[in-house]
Amino acid sequence: MSSKQRLAALAAPRSEGSWALLAGVAALLLYLPTLSPSVVWDDGGELQMLSRLLGVAHPTGYPLALLLGWLFTHLPAGDVALRVTLLSTFSSAAAVSVSYLLARSLDAGRTPALLAALTLAAAQRVWMHATATEVYGLANLLMLLGLWLLVRWGRGQAPLWQPALALGLGLTHHISLRLWGPAVLLYLFWTAPGLLRRPRQWLPAAGALLLPLTLYALLPLRAQHFLAQPQWQGEILGIRKVVASGLVTPHYFGGVDNLILALDYGAEFLAGDFLGLSALPQFAAQLDQQFPWPATALAGLGVILLWRRRPREAGLLTVSAVFSLWAALRFLAAVGEDGDNFIPLYLLMGAWLAVAMAWVLESGQRWLRPPWPQRLLLLLLILLPLWNMARGWPLALQRRQVDVRAQAAALLAQPLPTGALLAGEWAAVTPLRYLQRVEGLRPDLWIVATDVAGEQVLWQRAMAADAPYFLLRRSQGRLWLLPAVTVTDAAAISHPDSRRLNDQVRWLGYDLAPASPQPGQTLALTLFWGVDATPTQAWSTFIHLLDAQGEKVAQVDRTPLADHYPPPQWQPGQVLADAYELTLPAGLAAGRYQLVFGAYRGDERFDWTDGLSTQPLAEIVIAP
Repeated sequence: MSSKQRLAALAAPRSEGSWALLAGVAALLLYLPTLSPSVVWDDGGELQMLSRLLGVAHPTGYPLALLLGWLFTHLPAGDVALRVTLLSTFSSAAAVSVSYLLARSLDAGRTPALLAALTLAAAQRVWMHATATEVYGLANLLMLLGLWLLVRWGRGQAPLWQPALALGLGLTHHISLRLWGPAVLLYLFWTAPGLLRRPRQWLPAAGALLLPLTLYALLPLRAQHFLAQPQWQGEILGIRKVVASGLVTPHYFGGVDNLILALDYGAEFLAGDFLGLSALPQFAAQLDQQFPWPATALAGLGVILLWRRRPREAGLLTVSAVFSLWAALRFLAAVGEDGDNFIPLYLLMGAWLAVAMAWVLESGQRWLRPPWPQRLLLLLLILLPLWNMARGWPLALQRRQVDVRAQAAALLAQPLPTGALLAGEWAAVTPLRYLQRVEGLRPDLWIVATDVAGEQVLWQRAMAADAPYFLLRRSQGRLWLLPAVTVTDAAAISHPDSRRLNDQVRWLGYDLAPASPQPGQTLALTLFWGVDATPTQAWSTFIHLLDAQGEKVAQVDRTPLADHYPPPQWQPGQVLADAYELTLPAGLAAGRYQLVFGAYRGDERFDWTDGLSTQPLAEIVIAP
């Protein structure tokens, strides 16, 4: 090799690194303007809190993400929540860089590798998880890093321990990488049939694969740390305080193996349709949201081309895709979640897309002699990532969560009694816990994630213990707190009144929010009942919204407190808060509307003591 060739060989990796960096920076510039700026709902709120405190998260515990998130919490910019979100953003941008490198290792040229990486960067699921606190951005990075290093090993450009370490970190982080095991083994023994006879190669790799798994030891260590603190010992309404605090997931107490292996989720996955074929229409609709149809078609062509040119690498990607697709279809069919499990397939499609783009450009150079058709082909390929970015931009802006912090802080600022328990769905609970544990807002409250059945159990325990109990609700991006079912201070009713339904129950007034709703919004409406004698039977309450002509435009009907405390269980002397949600039609015209209500059983309406079966409730105004 001449000195000129040696210099070129040394310069090549640096040049590839520059192009990969360009891809990552371009993705970062795409993600940052659509970044969720602070506290987020759902799993993200939990990760934001636990990254700061190094608690124990929901399965699989995510020790690697929490450790890296803890490092990001010490960045100098933004609040803690934003800093943790930046871990997802930078991981996703780095994944785009590695996607470029993977495409280059599959012999795609620089231009098609860059264009395919940017098209992948704008895929809806990839973009979504790059702008909010989630585990998928880091998972994407580790998956692609493991694949790229494995292909480099297959070409004699990297030692085996490097991809093993990357895949080991991936196994420590997200269970989806386990599905790539058969493909990795196929590639290993296809590339090096006698590998098992060479322990000097595979022993260091085995050690590198297993070493990251020791991070799981962090979970019991941190759980025991919190359990040893006096303020988290004992129970609140039958729930461990360390669980009610949000610092340790309840899954931990089902066994560390249950937590790490996500056995609870596995049971759901194993149920139902074995092949998951019933979910194919949903998958097709979601795939259309990730890539423009020409990109999807080109990725399909890339599968064929890669098998012709690089069969070992084609086998690695294809078998990985088959297992990932099968598992995601099964999970979607059994559980009905919204498709995040298809992300590994989208990552692989980025590599196939690069291979096909390279073939298109090569074919153009071979068969189209005038330069302008070749340039036209290149222009069409350049339009693919731009097309994906343009169609994804409005959705990314719409998805930005900009007001969760303000809502959660306003809710915690309400005059809630010390030691009160707030129960609600997981998504509504996590931002409140973040503000509690990280920023010190109302640490005296207990905020518990539960379903409707759990809310009823907690309500019964709260009644027995005479403990303050509230319900959290979230609808259409808005968070509110329903008052305790039992109200000790009737003066707290914002619109007091007094009307008698019968000799057992009186209506004492209502609360209503928001005061000036918009079409499509949900009204949070609470009726207050005073109990003079235990009702002998349950009934249904109707609430109707009437326009100026008296026509009904919206309604809600329900047995008062049916989920927790139906009327035959009411006790004399109680004041009860009965909460409803009334969703306004999206196309509701501006004007004045009347809310009316009443009671019925079967087909018969009750007459109140004033002789009327329908009572006026409130007027609402829809602004033009």
